[in-house]
Amino acid sequence: MTTSKKKDFENIFEGKRSFSSVSSVIDYLGRQKKERETEDFQQNQWHHILSDDSIPSADLKHVLYKVKYDILFEKNQKQRKLLLSISAVAASLLLPLILIFTLNYQAGIHTKNTSNLVELHCPEGTRTKFTLPDGSSGWLAGGSSIAYNLDFNQARNVSVNGEAFFDVKRDPKNEFTVELNDITVRVLGTQFNVLNYNDDPISEVVVLSGLVQVAGNENQFQEQLSNNRKLQFQSEKNELALSHVDASSYTAWKKGRLIFNNENLEEVCRKIERYYNIEVELKTEGLDNQLFRADIEIGRLSELLNYMSLALPIKYELTNQNQNKTGEGKSQKLTISKN
Repeated sequence: MTTSKKKDFENIFEGKRSFSSVSSVIDYLGRQKKERETEDFQQNQWHHILSDDSIPSADLKHVLYKVKYDILFEKNQKQRKLLLSISAVAASLLLPLILIFTLNYQAGIHTKNTSNLVELHCPEGTRTKFTLPDGSSGWLAGGSSIAYNLDFNQARNVSVNGEAFFDVKRDPKNEFTVELNDITVRVLGTQFNVLNYNDDPISEVVVLSGLVQVAGNENQFQEQLSNNRKLQFQSEKNELALSHVDASSYTAWKKGRLIFNNENLEEVCRKIERYYNIEVELKTEGLDNQLFRADIEIGRLSELLNYMSLALPIKYELTNQNQNKTGEGKSQKLTISKN
């Protein structure tokens, strides 16, 4: 590793995040043959930060997995906006890769299961591809996150907040478990989608291939799902629904498409909020029982809204709104009402 490249890594460790240093590190990590050298460098940085000899050494391969996230931005973004977004997103991801992991490990070194977590976050309005230490892979939708323990290869357990697609590497001797707010999914090797946002009482599992077992966290039910089967659990009403579906339509988001299969407007608005990172207000008066069907590319919001206004008796208004001083909150608000 060259002196200049080491300096780029050191700058990121110290929180000195510039577009050039972030781009340089991402480009470097994209070359597979450099992984061993990079891991050695990370180990040196780890021991430099944690000089206490009583702290055991750690395998930082999962940190490398996090650095190598592919943030996929939509094609229609302008180049200047794209460059700025890459800089901001890469910086926000690279620090959790190295620094937040370090702080979590320091804080939780004596607690086995509470703080020794690796957390992967996907910024709202984007999609993120990830790879887990066992070779399993998947995608995170905007505003979603997954977490797993440092001993992942010994116990393949992850928790999800939001929406995620998993392609699980088969290992008959080591079950793969996904924990949601109200349900737990167990598999050996398969492809499936889970939906589990904290602000939504519905948990959902859709199987693309293979076989999964889904159980309520309070032993309310236990079901097996095969290809093109969906399970939806409404925790507030304690209602379970099973159905046959086209699973590919539920996983199209990872390829940059949104598919609405005769969905009610409340569900359509929830997806718009998640995939376009805006606040949506739906005025339901006069719009009961309106269903929307479409297969579109995730791109310009105006195109989706124009299509909706042609297919449904609605009108819409898109306005800018102020964010708070910390930059939190949605920059735009969409209001949908009866035309």
